[in-house]
Amino acid sequence: MSIAEHISKELLDSGIDIRIRTRGSSMFPLIGTGDRITISPEKSPAIGDIIVLRRDDHMVCHRLVRVFERGGIRYFQTCGDSFLHLDEPVTSDRIAGKVVAIERGHISLVRKLLLLIHPALRYGRLNALVVLTLTRIRNVFSLKEKK
Repeated sequence: MSIAEHISKELLDSGIDIRIRTRGSSMFPLIGTGDRITISPEKSPAIGDIIVLRRDDHMVCHRLVRVFERGGIRYFQTCGDSFLHLDEPVTSDRIAGKVVAIERGHISLVRKLLLLIHPALRYGRLNALVVLTLTRIRNVFSLKEKK
């Protein structure tokens, strides 16, 4: 765990909201690389909330899609909006907090369109299909421009 992640963990464990810059595309188009998210140390999120989990030595920001109990233990299962598969279930001790604000920098036209139709895309499969299709279309046009 990096020093920044250690400090973030300590602040959240103390009940203090933190703001961090994101990287990765698992929550695209809602959250993209370079966006800033504010995380509140909420430990009882609802289905549909975007939560931050501690996985191995890093933090992951995904949407909560399932809560269940097995053997008297409560589990939380998440999925990135642009992924087709669910993450491994985790217990509440792995939840760092809930995303309460998203600040975006520059937004491309494609991302603006995806954000416009995002409510229909929010549960993964359709989102992943749309992102894959738009990526293929963009690649076709880039190949034509290079010729």
